Amino acid sequence: MNETELFAPYEGELDDEELAPKDAGYWKTACKIFLKNKMGVFSAIILIVMIIFCMTGENLRPYGVQDQNTAIKNEAPSKEHWFGTDQLGRDIFVRVCHGGQVSIEIGLFASLIVSLIGVIYGSISGYLGGRADMIMMRLVEVFKGIPHLVIVILLSIILDVKGILPLLLAMTIVGWVNTAQVVRGQVKQLKGQEFIMAAECLGVPARRIISHHIIPNMMGMVVVAITLDIPTFIFEEAFLSFIGLGLKNPAVSWGILISLAQPNLVHYPYQVAFPAIAISVAMVALNIFGNAWKEAFDPKFR
Repeated sequence: MNETELFAPYEGELDDEELAPKDAGYWKTACKIFLKNKMGVFSAIILIVMIIFCMTGENLRPYGVQDQNTAIKNEAPSKEHWFGTDQLGRDIFVRVCHGGQVSIEIGLFASLIVSLIGVIYGSISGYLGGRADMIMMRLVEVFKGIPHLVIVILLSIILDVKGILPLLLAMTIVGWVNTAQVVRGQVKQLKGQEFIMAAECLGVPARRIISHHIIPNMMGMVVVAITLDIPTFIFEEAFLSFIGLGLKNPAVSWGILISLAQPNLVHYPYQVAFPAIAISVAMVALNIFGNAWKEAFDPKFR
C-alpha cells in the first residue's frame, strides 16, 4: 500500500479558524482539569458539607452555645444531645458547629492577609530588582531563620491574645515570607515577557505594571497558596488555643473545645473526639482540595 492510497487529497477550501484549536481560557482549562480529579471533587463536596454544617448546625438544636444545665453534665451522645454534653451541661453539637465557624474564619482571613502581603512585597521586590531586591530579600531571610511557631507563641504572649484580631496579628506578622519568595520568583520570570516590556516602553508606571499586568497573571498561584494556607492556620489556632495562648474561654473554637475536654479524656472521650474529628476532616479535605487546584494550574498538566 503506497502513500497515495493511505491519504486522499482534501479538495475543499481550508478555513484557518476552523482548523485552529479554540483556546478554552486559563481559568476554564484549570476548572476542567480540577473536575477530572476525583479526590479533589470529593474533598470539595466534603468542605461544602462542613461549611453548611457549621453555618446552620446551631439552628438544628434548641440549645445555645453557652446554655448550661449541670443536671445533664457529661451525658453521652443521645437523641436529645447528638454529640453529648460537656462538664457544664452544654450541648457539644452546637458548640462544635459554632467553633467550626470561628476556626474556619480565622484560617480564611489569616490566609488572605498573608497572601495579600506576600504578593505585594514579592511583586515589588522582584520587579525592582537590584539593591532594593537584595535588601528586601535579606529581611525575608531573617524572618525565615526564626521558626514561625516560636514567633507566633512569643507574639501571643506579648499581645496577651483574648480576641480574634490580636490572634490574626500574631499568626500573620511573619507568615507572608514564603508567599513573598514564591511571588518574587514568578515576577522575575514575567519581567522578561513581551507584554511587560511593551508596557515599559510605553511609559506605564511601575505600580500600574505590577497591579494590572503582573499580579493578575499570578492569580492562579495565589488561589493555590490561599487554599493550602487555610489548614495550616486552622491547626495553628487550635494548637495555640489548646496551650492557652490563643482564644480564651468563653470564646468557642475547635481548639478551645479540645482544651476544655482534655482533662475528661479518660472518662468522657467523646468530648475530645468530635472537635478533633472535625479538625482532622477539615485539614485533610483542604489539603487535598489545595493540591488538586495546584495540579490544575500546573502547566505540566495542560
